[in-house]
Amino acid sequence: MKNQQEDFELLAKQLLIEGLSPKDFDDSSFFNMMASLNARKKEDRAELVDPLEAIDQTYGL
Repeated sequence: MKNQQEDFELLAKQLLIEGLSPKDFDDSSFFNMMASLNARKKEDRAELVDPLEAIDQTYGL
């Protein structure tokens, strides 16, 4: 839990440095911020498949 709190504080610092206003940060949901912290890059999400690409790979259209 301590690591998550420190991660959240680091995120706050980085966002404030990048120009997010303190009010906007304080008004944001903790859970939304944690979801943002845990977001994966598209290439790391194997379960996401472009339907047209899947059809092309399957049927060679």
